[in-house]
Amino acid sequence: MDGIKGNKKFERISDIKKLYIRFLKSFTDLSNKEIADLHEIGSSTVTNVLSGKYKENDFMIKTSIVIDKNVKL
Repeated sequence: MDGIKGNKKFERISDIKKLYIRFLKSFTDLSNKEIADLHEIGSSTVTNVLSGKYKENDFMIKTSIVIDKNVKL
């Protein structure tokens, strides 16, 4: 992350948070409110991420594929 500068760094951090939200929902039985509380964000943000309101970019798609391939839960 240190090699990424400026707005790109914050976009990557945001993308990682989105992935984390999606995987928490996939592999746990936490409610949207509980996930929001963990991240200290609004539950509407969690709902928007899970409903696909935010466009997935190449980073998120590639990272999801790698995680799915390497993580056996």
